[in-house]
Amino acid sequence: MTNTNVHIVNISRSRYAVIEPFPINRVKVTDDFWRPRLETLASVTLPLQFIKIVETNRLENFRVASGRAKGAYKGLLFNDSDVYKWIEASAYILAYNWNEELYKMVTTAIEEVIAAQQPDGYINTYITINNLKRWADLAWSHELYCAGHLFQAAIAVKRSLGRAELYAASLKFADLLKDTFGWDEGKLKTADGHPEVEIALIELYRESGKKEYLDLVEFFVEVRGRGYITNTVMSRPKPSPEYVVDHKPIRELDDVVGSHAVRVLYYMAGATDLYIENGDKGLWLALERLWRKIIDKKMYITYGFGSRYEGEAFGEDYELPCERAYSETCASVAAAMWAWRMFLASGKPEYVEILESILFNSALAGISIDGTKYFYVNPLADYHAKHQRQPWFECACCPPNIARLLAYLPSMIYSFSRVDRSIMVNLFIGSKAMFEVDGNRFTISIETSYPWYGKTIIKIEPEKIDEIPIMVRIPSWAENPTILVNEKEFSGEPGKYIKIVKAWDRGDRIAIEFKMRPKFIKSHPYVEASYGRVAIKRGPMVYCIEGVDNKEFDVRDLIIDLHSANLTEIFRSDILNGVMTIVGEGYVDETIRHINKLYYEYIEDVPKIKKVRFVAIPYYAWNNRGATQMTVWMKTR
Repeated sequence: MTNTNVHIVNISRSRYAVIEPFPINRVKVTDDFWRPRLETLASVTLPLQFIKIVETNRLENFRVASGRAKGAYKGLLFNDSDVYKWIEASAYILAYNWNEELYKMVTTAIEEVIAAQQPDGYINTYITINNLKRWADLAWSHELYCAGHLFQAAIAVKRSLGRAELYAASLKFADLLKDTFGWDEGKLKTADGHPEVEIALIELYRESGKKEYLDLVEFFVEVRGRGYITNTVMSRPKPSPEYVVDHKPIRELDDVVGSHAVRVLYYMAGATDLYIENGDKGLWLALERLWRKIIDKKMYITYGFGSRYEGEAFGEDYELPCERAYSETCASVAAAMWAWRMFLASGKPEYVEILESILFNSALAGISIDGTKYFYVNPLADYHAKHQRQPWFECACCPPNIARLLAYLPSMIYSFSRVDRSIMVNLFIGSKAMFEVDGNRFTISIETSYPWYGKTIIKIEPEKIDEIPIMVRIPSWAENPTILVNEKEFSGEPGKYIKIVKAWDRGDRIAIEFKMRPKFIKSHPYVEASYGRVAIKRGPMVYCIEGVDNKEFDVRDLIIDLHSANLTEIFRSDILNGVMTIVGEGYVDETIRHINKLYYEYIEDVPKIKKVRFVAIPYYAWNNRGATQMTVWMKTR
């Protein structure tokens, strides 16, 4: 382990960053909601994932590529990336939650990866074992995509564990890339069909200081959208330009319909990283425009992204089907990464609110409560009870990806504003952090029962009395927030940060409380799948109803009268590791049971109404008790 600061995104020297995140090893998560999940990540999830990586020959491919073993390549062509994501997640979790068994697994994986490196720095087991021409099929081959995940893993190992072997191998590989790609004569003028290397190369530039890596990122961002990528194929059909986000340059890009959602979101995250380094205003305007397009017209209420099974793609504006929702877990991870970078670039609280909402809903739904099973897609309805979490997938991009997002969590709770020279509290997560500002050491801690209850205590303990602003985010949904600083009342506006300036002394505390009542939410009328329906949201969490709690009726039949629903909150410690449930009253039309025709003449009749009681649980927790009916959107009148 290392005693130096461990950053996920190290923008301490980035000129255009507005916000600096905290090092993850300076933050200890203590609350009852997230702490058990991080402990499970280290002790259960990541060790089990390593077993799967071994069982599915992902690690064996490196052994074959290095000559340590004989055999053919096994699995999908981008399986190397799953190993790299797993290493990255493991390295970061080890920075603040040490596990000797996990460390030994990481060591084994690192050794096998390094052994597979070719003399000129290239690493890709699919290409090497099959003796294929490099870069010839880049629209599909994922060579740079895998390289990006390798670079991120190497940086994580260097920063968290103080080991430089994988980092050295990555620098050699990255040097090969800079000598291979670019606008210069003799270089390849294309990029990977799947963006990701951009985020990684930016961080490699931040770690190494080698400006050639930053220049390469600028090339990869700018070359996209000009048709070069679409035509970089050898034996496969050409992808559509829209699918690989190659139909328009980013500065002209105004829609992503038909584009692979994960590709889009990684691309946007990488472009945001580029802006943080070069301050290109035209690039920033494009990012803001595309953010609004996606968030306002293409995002699910569960904060999932990508509505089409075909191409795992974004649909048209308001094309958001429920039971056929794709909403890939990897897309939630990529969207969280983009939102976080947009916040670091601007300091705007909206980006943190979206980040928090992703974490509590679509992202957290991607992994079971016990940390052993996963969703690849995250529908908003399962009327036929056919959806079920899996311990692994043939295409296993999602399990290690959600693992690394969870490992990032401590770095997102607090940040430092360069503009206000202030400490920022972004997420209400029970924790304790230590940091230094202008030569004075501060300890700040959060005590909270969030997200179940809306009261939070923030304690500040400076080494010496010091005046520094502390900014606390007030969620946009918070009603009549009460803010007390040592019993003195302050006012804060929902959707913004409240800035508190005083000479802080030991024992000072900020108490914040806001109501977290359940609310009915409706969608834009153009969202056909949810028109005439309502969903329930409480605080940052979206709710759903499951058949296991509502056996008296088919969840499709529930109708809610908004004026007589009588919603009540009941905390249940006996289910789902403890959740706040919402109980309400509705009704079903029992005449439906007697309809045995698919189509029939409309006749005005009197429905046979039966009152029922329904129970709703947080969306992230569904399908943890077996396959069962589920829906987020409920009919209303």
